[in-house]
Amino acid sequence: MQASLNISKSTLYFCLSISVLQAAYGFGAAQSGGLPTTLDIWQALALYWALAWWFISDSRANIANWHDQYMDMGMFLYIAWIFLLPYYLFKSRGWKALFMIVFFLGLYFGAYFAGAFLYLILDIFI
Repeated sequence: MQASLNISKSTLYFCLSISVLQAAYGFGAAQSGGLPTTLDIWQALALYWALAWWFISDSRANIANWHDQYMDMGMFLYIAWIFLLPYYLFKSRGWKALFMIVFFLGLYFGAYFAGAFLYLILDIFI
């Protein structure tokens, strides 16, 4: 019997946006000049959009009672997502949320270091 993984599109986009943007930041941090500031704007836009999309779709899937207040929740996520996200995960999943938090932190920092490592490898060989 095979276990099927039910991963939503919003979760995939959230993970992909974290991976790509953090790898770009790691790549830029390894350079002396860094990356242009326009990447900051795109990073914020993509991250908050992906976070809000994931939060709303996950709230619907877990039958949370606040998923209908899109505008209020979007602003609240923009301001306090760092506190709201762990609270929501522990409230909706219990102690299984710890695995998700460790996964997302590993993805966040791992992609950053992978981008920096890629730059160092390219700098050595090119």
